[in-house]
Amino acid sequence: MKTLSDVKQDMSELYDQLKSGQVDLKTAAELANISGKFLKAEQLELATAVFLNTPSKFIADSTSKRIPDNRVI
Repeated sequence: MKTLSDVKQDMSELYDQLKSGQVDLKTAAELANISGKFLKAEQLELATAVFLNTPSKFIADSTSKRIPDNRVI
């Protein structure tokens, strides 16, 4: 599974390819749509974890910076 950083990098590369004409608009739109769905799924998982006050995969994969209630963000 890709990390958020991987998706951001992929979208940056896709933008550059679209801008230079290496990929057509329809393909770029479909890939962006798929990435948006991936990000929405991650957002839902994070919101569920916060609501249930349980650790989530996203939080564990993020930086190890701690906030006052000792959750990893």
